[in-house]
Amino acid sequence: MDTGREQIDLFLRRCDELMQSKFIIADTKIGELLQAIAASDLLYAFFRDITKDFDYPAAKNKYMHYAPYGKTQKKLLFPEDPAEKLAFIFCLLMEFDNKTLDLGRFLQEYFYEDGSFYESFYAFCNQVVKPFKNAVRVMFSDSFETASLTSETQDSGSSKRKKKGTYGCFSVEEERRQLYSSLLPDEKKVDGMLLLNALEKAKDKALQAALLCGYFYFAQAAGRKQAAEQAAAELEKRKERL
Repeated sequence: MDTGREQIDLFLRRCDELMQSKFIIADTKIGELLQAIAASDLLYAFFRDITKDFDYPAAKNKYMHYAPYGKTQKKLLFPEDPAEKLAFIFCLLMEFDNKTLDLGRFLQEYFYEDGSFYESFYAFCNQVVKPFKNAVRVMFSDSFETASLTSETQDSGSSKRKKKGTYGCFSVEEERRQLYSSLLPDEKKVDGMLLLNALEKAKDKALQAALLCGYFYFAQAAGRKQAAEQAAAELEKRKERL
């Protein structure tokens, strides 16, 4: 297995190949996508963690047995929580790969488009595979791009513009890069990245402070002394402004 950017890129390519394929070879492409997850230490650890306590049978009962009022065709729903949504889609793809759920029948039940498997599969890819790919890309692949941009900016000596995700002396972008390259176990990296990604996206000031507090304790427990000190310093500033 490998934790490098190449394996994340491979996963993204497998998603694209699935979305660009024909329905007749979709089963094969789903298998290749899942193999790309298994080949990456980081993705493997991430999906292992988010599915560990996820009640998939209950989720299926809640999100896969719904038909809008007055209609007979079922409508596939998704959990609102981003991690649960990823876990739900991952388990769904696993069922297709294990043949415990027939993809063709599933498309006819939830994505029926005038009897056309082409249109049904296209709708499935847009509503299931594409959000799955984008969520993983934002969480993992974008951090590589950010790290590269940050490194180039620092090398050129340009630090005039405040970067997105920078909280005073605590930089989400830099810490994400440092965390990824650290010697921590992959499951710990996943925990830290979940906090950092949520912090970067948070708009509410109280939520930002809460996430900084969480990351402070995470960094402290993980032995990331400098990151813990920076998070603590920024947390104190934000608590004064709440």
